[in-house]
Amino acid sequence: MRVHHIGYVVKSIDRYRTNLINSEIIKEVYDETQKANLVLLKMDNIYIELIEPKSEDSFTYKFLQKGGGYHHLCYEASKQEAEDLINQKKMIKVLDWVYAPLLDAKVCFAYNRNKEVVEFVCLEK
Repeated sequence: MRVHHIGYVVKSIDRYRTNLINSEIIKEVYDETQKANLVLLKMDNIYIELIEPKSEDSFTYKFLQKGGGYHHLCYEASKQEAEDLINQKKMIKVLDWVYAPLLDAKVCFAYNRNKEVVEFVCLEK
């Protein structure tokens, strides 16, 4: 299992990007499930996801109201690996497997015991 990307919640994707060094846009979408604009950036050897909530009922709206910033780590894993790790680490699953258009894959989200959001992406087709 490896880290796929780091997610940040931002007020404005365009404004946030102006302060990044050497970032390349891989993909941009509006995600109906998250009610947010999303962009996947490549910076050297890491991927960054920027999340711009677009309504008060967006999953990340309240997080943005508290200041936004770093939101989650996303790991590449099979569904079974992710489920096993969620159980082993006694995480609380907050969103079961759903299609993520930005990644063109299924993802799920959980809270770990440090009260941090962890995302798992299953790139298997």
